[in-house]
Amino acid sequence: MNYYSHHIGDFNTKTLHLSRLERGIYRDMRDLYFNKEEPLLADKGRLYRLLRVTTPEEIAAADAVLDDFFELGAAGWVNADCEHIIQEYYTSIEAGSAGGKAAKKKREDAARQAQEQLEAAARLAQSNLDFTTEQFERSSSTVREQFEHSSGTVREGTNQNQNQNQNQNQEPETPPPRPTQTVDREGGASAVELSIAFRAEGVKTQPANPMLIALAEQGVSCATVRWACGEAKKSKPNEQIGLGYVVGLLKRCASEAAAISVAGITPPARAAPAGRETVKDQQRRETLDGLTGNGQRKYEQPREIDITPDA
Repeated sequence: MNYYSHHIGDFNTKTLHLSRLERGIYRDMRDLYFNKEEPLLADKGRLYRLLRVTTPEEIAAADAVLDDFFELGAAGWVNADCEHIIQEYYTSIEAGSAGGKAAKKKREDAARQAQEQLEAAARLAQSNLDFTTEQFERSSSTVREQFEHSSGTVREGTNQNQNQNQNQNQEPETPPPRPTQTVDREGGASAVELSIAFRAEGVKTQPANPMLIALAEQGVSCATVRWACGEAKKSKPNEQIGLGYVVGLLKRCASEAAAISVAGITPPARAAPAGRETVKDQQRRETLDGLTGNGQRKYEQPREIDITPDA
């Protein structure tokens, strides 16, 4: 042992009866005991040589210390207090070693878990990137197909109009084709055009979105889309606007518009010009005349009453 705990109070209490020389020799004996970690040599001659005890006075002091604090055994001079301190020293080393191993294992486990989490996050990020790339490629393919279909439809419509103009004297006019997802309805826009309008307003969507196709089929225009997006941004100025929120706003506006009814509304009656009677005044007058009989007297011819007495 290169170190041990020295409790000053306990040492002073146990050595109050010793002289200064005896106290010094006792300290030297304890240091030798802890350094060797074993009982002192049973041979006093060899022991005192190690302790540099040479004079008769020092030898007498050393004998007194051995008698007071040590017991002679098979291994040499044993001190119970020193044995106890040595045992505690090795117990603390074992505990520290176990604690150190536990702490090391804990650090290794934490490092391994952190590495596993990093690898899982990397795999998730790669999976999301692959999914986004796949979706983008599908959306691009859908847009190209719809654009080609729309262009082909326009060309077919142009050719059909030309053929109709050339054969209008030979064949009767055929009804125009019904609107499709990629052909504008009257006043409306195609799914591709609506998608472009939404993206210009910051709303992420694709032409293949079912809600977008439904809007195109119902004849929603790009102007209506821009207005609805503007109203949505007013409601959520600091939030990302989604297609579903804008569609809900359009539905609400459509239901409110459908609830408006102005059928049967007539303008309020106005005051008649001077000397002219309004319809309401005429109806009121005719009702009063009917109740009082003034009307009948007004339109009957005056009758002459004969008051001459009979002959």
